[in-house]
Amino acid sequence: MGVPKFFRWMSERYPGISQLIAENRIPEFDCLYLDMNGIIHNCTHNDSDSVTARKSEDQMFISIFNYIEHLFGKIKPKQLFFMAIDGVAPRAKMNQQRARRFRTALDTEKAREKAIREGVEMPTEEAFDSNCITPGTAFMAKLTQQLKYFINKKVSEDIDWQGVEVVLSGHEVPGEGEHKVMEYIRQAKAQPGYDPNRRHCLYGLDADLIMLGLLSHDPHFSLLREEVTFGRQSQTKSKELEHQNFYLMHLSIVREYLELEFQELEEPGALSFPFDMERVIDDFILMAFFVGNDFLPNLPHLHINEGALALMFNVYKTVLPKGKGYINEGGVINMERLAILLDELSNIEYRHFESENADAAWFKGKKLGKEDVMAKTAKRGTVVMTTQQKELFSKVKSWLGNYMEKKDQAPLDLPVSLNAEDRKFVQELADKLHLPWKTVQNDDGDRHIQVTPPPKLVEGDSDEEDEMDDESTKAIVRVVQKYEQAKIVDISPEDAQSEMQKKYDEKFDAWKNDYYKSKFDWDRSNEEELRKLTENYVQGLQWVLFYYYRGVASWPWYYGYHYSPMISDVKRGLKADINFRLGQPFKPFQQLMGVLPDRSKSIVPKAYHPLMTNEDSPIIDFYPRDFTLDMNGKKQDWEAVVKIPFIQEDRLLKAMATKENDLTPDEKQRNSFGVSLKFTYAKDLDFIYQSSLPGVFPDLPHCKCIENIFDLPTMDGLEYYIGLMDGVKLGASALAGFPSLKTLPFHGKLEFAGVNVFQQDSRNESMVITLLDTEPRQSVGHAQAKLGKAVHVGYPFLHEAKVIKVSDELFDYVLPESGDSPAPVAIPHGPQEISNWKKTANRIESQYSKRLGINVGEIESLVHVEMLKGLKKTDEGATIKEYGEVAGLQVEYATQTVVDEVVSADARFIEKEALPIEEEFPEGARAFYLGDYAYGRPLQVMGHADNKATIMVAKLKKQEPAFGREVVIMAERSMPYLPSYQVARHLNMPPLALSKLTSSFNVNSSGLKLNLGLNLKFEAKKLKVLGYSRKSANGWEYSEKAINLLQQYMTKFPEFIAAIIMNPTGDGWEDTDFYPPEVAKQKVKEIGAWLKSVQTKNFEKVPLDAEQLDSDTVKLIEAAADANFPLTQEVEPKTVTKVPRVALLKPSDAEQRLGHQHFSIGDRIVYVQDSGRVPIGSSGTVVGKTRTARVLLLDVVFDATFMSGTSLGDRCSPFRGSTVPATAVVNMTDQQVVHYSSAAAARRPQQAPTSYNMPRFGAPGGPGLVPAGTPPPLRGSYRGAFGGANGRGGGMAPRQSSGPQQGQQQTLPIHGGPPRGGRGGRGGTAPRVGQVNGQASQDQNQAPNGTNTRGNLRGGSADFVPRGRGGGYKGRGGFTVIDNTDPAEGVVPNNPNFQPRNYSNVPPPANLDGGRGGRGRGRGRGGFRGRGGPRGGAPPAAQ
Repeated sequence: MGVPKFFRWMSERYPGISQLIAENRIPEFDCLYLDMNGIIHNCTHNDSDSVTARKSEDQMFISIFNYIEHLFGKIKPKQLFFMAIDGVAPRAKMNQQRARRFRTALDTEKAREKAIREGVEMPTEEAFDSNCITPGTAFMAKLTQQLKYFINKKVSEDIDWQGVEVVLSGHEVPGEGEHKVMEYIRQAKAQPGYDPNRRHCLYGLDADLIMLGLLSHDPHFSLLREEVTFGRQSQTKSKELEHQNFYLMHLSIVREYLELEFQELEEPGALSFPFDMERVIDDFILMAFFVGNDFLPNLPHLHINEGALALMFNVYKTVLPKGKGYINEGGVINMERLAILLDELSNIEYRHFESENADAAWFKGKKLGKEDVMAKTAKRGTVVMTTQQKELFSKVKSWLGNYMEKKDQAPLDLPVSLNAEDRKFVQELADKLHLPWKTVQNDDGDRHIQVTPPPKLVEGDSDEEDEMDDESTKAIVRVVQKYEQAKIVDISPEDAQSEMQKKYDEKFDAWKNDYYKSKFDWDRSNEEELRKLTENYVQGLQWVLFYYYRGVASWPWYYGYHYSPMISDVKRGLKADINFRLGQPFKPFQQLMGVLPDRSKSIVPKAYHPLMTNEDSPIIDFYPRDFTLDMNGKKQDWEAVVKIPFIQEDRLLKAMATKENDLTPDEKQRNSFGVSLKFTYAKDLDFIYQSSLPGVFPDLPHCKCIENIFDLPTMDGLEYYIGLMDGVKLGASALAGFPSLKTLPFHGKLEFAGVNVFQQDSRNESMVITLLDTEPRQSVGHAQAKLGKAVHVGYPFLHEAKVIKVSDELFDYVLPESGDSPAPVAIPHGPQEISNWKKTANRIESQYSKRLGINVGEIESLVHVEMLKGLKKTDEGATIKEYGEVAGLQVEYATQTVVDEVVSADARFIEKEALPIEEEFPEGARAFYLGDYAYGRPLQVMGHADNKATIMVAKLKKQEPAFGREVVIMAERSMPYLPSYQVARHLNMPPLALSKLTSSFNVNSSGLKLNLGLNLKFEAKKLKVLGYSRKSANGWEYSEKAINLLQQYMTKFPEFIAAIIMNPTGDGWEDTDFYPPEVAKQKVKEIGAWLKSVQTKNFEKVPLDAEQLDSDTVKLIEAAADANFPLTQEVEPKTVTKVPRVALLKPSDAEQRLGHQHFSIGDRIVYVQDSGRVPIGSSGTVVGKTRTARVLLLDVVFDATFMSGTSLGDRCSPFRGSTVPATAVVNMTDQQVVHYSSAAAARRPQQAPTSYNMPRFGAPGGPGLVPAGTPPPLRGSYRGAFGGANGRGGGMAPRQSSGPQQGQQQTLPIHGGPPRGGRGGRGGTAPRVGQVNGQASQDQNQAPNGTNTRGNLRGGSADFVPRGRGGGYKGRGGFTVIDNTDPAEGVVPNNPNFQPRNYSNVPPPANLDGGRGGRGRGRGRGGFRGRGGPRGGAPPAAQ
């Protein structure tokens, strides 16, 4: 449904409805539904693509697969995975489809013509026409086949896909994708055993998904979509899916916001009938249709960005009590109540009418408040009076004449019966004649006006008195003459009001007529056309409601106009016939011919081309080459009305029937309907699934997937269930992960709060939540009671955490270490800590108010927490909760926002006791070995004894060299980074001046603040610029590219740089501080232009800990991996006995056991999860690192291609890269979870091991990484990435320089295979049958042949001990233990002798190239890791 700006409006009015899932743990879902068309469009083309952009179909299919895989991996549904592609749509939808496709084709043609005129060289390949994403096209038919192949592959190989029902409803199944999903939900909900707390997640981009989710009335419903940004988009954002932010819009909390929106209707006595929030939601859905959707145009003057929905909500609150019931009765409109809503809503037309006529002369009078016409005439200077007032004037004039003749005059008493207007007339007349008047009471007690003569002057003979008397007489005569010439108007104010209203109505009717004349070419006098229009519109309202609540009511019905009627006229159509005829859907080719322009005729079968292009075609008028666009009150071009003729079904079908015999058999097949398919895992099934794209995708040799027809739940004898079901959990009782405002007491009120949801303050009203009863919950005493306890933080998106400290402005409070005393220990704050505490409290308060629109009240205390990171496995196999700091997530929370307990605990994080090893690792189970003998190698469990296992492990005959790190060392030596003090010395400037130039540097010029810095570092944001800057423990460092850029700056603008060097501590710079006033403004402009030309603002900014290699270095690593590949195929199966549980890694336990590994660029890894995009057992090399809030992401170039592989943003060969979480891989270079056998542990030397002589990343003067921003073009062909080779033993295949040999099938190895000579199961871990008996059974405590099997990775001493934290310390069960001692031990808090030091202005260390010895916490790259061990300076390992 096209509801422009609806998502933004909802998000700003209700700021707490969306959750960024990159930073938060998300709930568990039972069902995941994908509205696939959004994915298909995203993966095949981009609106910002240039006219020369080309993408092969192979790439498109791979992108689609990866997107599906990524979304599935994020949500991991437990029961159902439903993929729905748009099939043939109802006729009502085709109007919009037709308009969009005509517009797209025209825009594409214009862009191409413009590029050719500008001399752009166009590729020889045809551009992708996105109009082919329409049912019935050859592209969509291919896509269905590829998706079936992909699903078979995933179900056969990915354990996460094997436990759910997978459904594909393709383009050959009629119906829009999202409505196929809703049809399933409706029918499933009608079944007797339906779970009222079923958890749904629906992915899609259309705003109508909000409506569809709400009308399901299932509160555990969330919408998944990409992060939405407005304004200028970043050009350097990573294209890898793992770096894409996704949002969940939780309808559970949308429902609560809507309840606040209409809370006054819930007040006692507000309604004469029971308040039902579910019925209000149904009415909300109906009202949203008025602002436009895919089937009806919006009503005139109802635009979301102009407050239309807010207006309708207010109108609804007014009319609902009058209507005595709800408007939307389960999908059926109550026309009588709709009429009341329309009456009230039509007032908006008067507002727009008056706004458009505000400057008209006739209307200015109207705005005077419809005052008396006599008063208005008097304002023009003309005296007006009624006949009655004329008589009063004559009486006053006669009395005044006697006075003028100097006759004695008694006061003039006017009648008691005068009305208000006549009394006012007499009073004004007396005032103008300067005659005193007053009201007096007669004998009957009635009051009347009495006019008296002015007081006489004392008689005298002076000339002055005569002159005064003459002037007074002349003045009186002038007034009398003016009144004698008065205009007699005998009209009442009521009559004047009536006349004005008549004129207003005439103008209003003319205004409405103008609308109809301009949009329909007829006016409102055409009663018949107006009736047809309004009835068609009302039919549309009911059709859409049926469509949403019950499904398609009529396939052939459609709204036959480009525009809607005026709101005030819609009532004329309320008697429309809403008994729809179901009919049948168009065939796919009929829809193609109905929605595609002739510019896209290549998509249509050739048989139909003449119908679209020949002048003699009976339907040539359906395909205009030129058409007009009407903005119709909209502001964006894409919102314009495309004025093209509507398809006439009978003419279209008749013309097409003459061409059906010319269709090929394949085309006739595409023109038929199909069925939805269900895919299920069958363990015992084993067959070869033929490739859907031979030469690109391999056959699936061991397919274990069954395809069946998917039948919707039957509705025999059942009715659709509309509303909440019994047993549903709402509010604070909602299932874990579904947020609710009701977990804390609050109230809500609409305010103009300026919330900032989309990087800019909202100008509209928002529902502001104010927490109640915060005073008793915000004290530090209340916070202290939570110390050491598990609570829930992050309201309203609650997450479990453990409180480790509480604080107020003056103290930190912690539990005593001894535990003897329950009283917390108070640690006083120093001045700096007090300042920091205030800043933290202000930040938390601001974040709540500005982003979420929540007033938390004054913050008096904070709780400091360790977040629940997940579960971890103990050495004994038990599963326990793990708390700790999560990088990127705040650790301080306002005490009043903490929730002590939740009703529904998260079942995913329940601690469990260990299973017997026989159950956890049954015979035949496959896992990975963590023993030192064959670390990280695949294994199969063969048996058990004494709570230990006997395994068969696929051991490499020769140890791999650490070629990844060697390549990195070489690359770093070729492009070093220099510390800032060296750069400053080299450029002959103070370090502070260098710091100012390389960050943002603001200069005031002409009232504007201009940033004239190079923006190479961002200290506060903790960001660096790839390829230019980085930060080590000693401060900032810069590459040669950065130094060259600085030198250019100094050369081009020496006066500017010199001024900064002369006064590096300066602040508040003006342009005249650098140049004379007459040229300062121009010079500053020149600097800005130069900075823009070098595009410093577009440099790729990444977190300080992010690292990446450039494409040249990655290519070297690929070449080294190819050379190393034969060694990885030399595998020998070895039997190992008495293996403890701790030495076995189950793929599903990877996340729980591998979370504490550290990685360096160049490390070798093996992928150990049995789910995700990467085949299990794949080996690769780390070429990049990025940390998100919850996980460390590794860019890995794998040893062989695989179907879901990427090019890592063009840094590696196609299909060879992937970004994976660090918990999915085992670090083979830096072996950190290794379990040593007793014999190996006994042989380990007690002294600290020798470290690699590998320069630490980031050391001053040491090697540096180079950016990935400017890689050279990819080498090799795209398809060539899949070349096969002989003798690979089923393992991962590297790229080959030549194609497959004659007689061999080109294959894409997906999994690492078994040892040479036989095929094992998943991951290739099982030995060939009969091979076990040929091998000597080996105890884990003694390596085969009695030698140290581990050896030195670099080919050195056999006594080499793998690096690990803690040096030579042997922990429980033989693990290498990670040092968890307190890093602050021995540090004096608030040390009064501490003095801050500028690390960027220090002399270089004595030995710049050598390592640092002694104790240190920072970890090196390539050197020994751990506290207390050597950090460098040791001789290199033997080569």
